[in-house]
Amino acid sequence: MSKMNKFQKTAGGTIELDWNLVEEEIGFKLHDNLKDFYSRILGSKNRILGSKNKSGIISGIIKFNPIEFVKRYANKENWLDDANSNNSYAEFTLCLLEQTNEKYILDFIYEAFRGEWTGGNDFGDRAYVGEIFINIGQVSILFNNDTGEFEWVDFGYGNFDTFSDNPYGIVADNTQEFLNKFKVVDID
Repeated sequence: MSKMNKFQKTAGGTIELDWNLVEEEIGFKLHDNLKDFYSRILGSKNRILGSKNKSGIISGIIKFNPIEFVKRYANKENWLDDANSNNSYAEFTLCLLEQTNEKYILDFIYEAFRGEWTGGNDFGDRAYVGEIFINIGQVSILFNNDTGEFEWVDFGYGNFDTFSDNPYGIVADNTQEFLNKFKVVDID
């Protein structure tokens, strides 16, 4: 069974975490969908040389159909429809906890919401959870802690726009729906 398949089939809450401590440290309540996402399995060690990223990861190649991937557009209507040309695959990386000790979890959650990915911009209570790579490049996947939705946005060469114009669209309304979007394939 692939790591992604295991992630999709494992129930939220399988990894017991002290969310009260995390919420006290970051200053707001975490949405149940985010707790569900991070409490299923641990990610594999991120082995990218020189990476400051402390997260575990799941990565691979998925069958990519923008019509199926995007649940609804918020802005940039139909923007992803031709962004991958005729390529029906995409690379993906999802950032997960790698450890369960309290200090690590506190640092990880802080980085997910306020880390370098923000470029110093205010994205509200959104957490960076991963990305897909298609022909146009990296498309970031964020979790909106206020709504519980998984969103996508293309920051494009460091241009973060005004976030009121983002996200470009919604991928899923809950964790299981989000994970089911990732249909992993083996390409030789």
